[in-house]
Amino acid sequence: MDKRVVGTLLGIGCMWLWFMPWRQFSIEAFDFYQTGSHMGGVAHMLLMSSFAYAVLAWLPQPVPRIIVASVATLLAGFFWLSVGAGAAWGLVGLCLLSGVSLVEAIQEYSAFKRAEQSKASKGEV
Repeated sequence: MDKRVVGTLLGIGCMWLWFMPWRQFSIEAFDFYQTGSHMGGVAHMLLMSSFAYAVLAWLPQPVPRIIVASVATLLAGFFWLSVGAGAAWGLVGLCLLSGVSLVEAIQEYSAFKRAEQSKASKGEV
């Protein structure tokens, strides 16, 4: 599958997980869940970074995607650490998927650098 499509699907997947349960807590006999929209302003930055990753997947330069994926992974990890044992499946999935998007962007960056180096070596000969 094309790297641009994979990047777009990763970004859309992270945006979808933003709407899923992040935190589970109980009050007496009732179970409640909080989603990303209930968490506050910083969670909206996580949604926007996932959207930016999906859009930036179509650019030839992978560095902006590395920056955006790093921000998303750090924010998702921060939320997971702050929630602790009450983390629900949406937050865990968001952390994993943003980590996968970071790894994918780094791999594409190394492939991009190798391609530029091979172009430069062919141009010198």
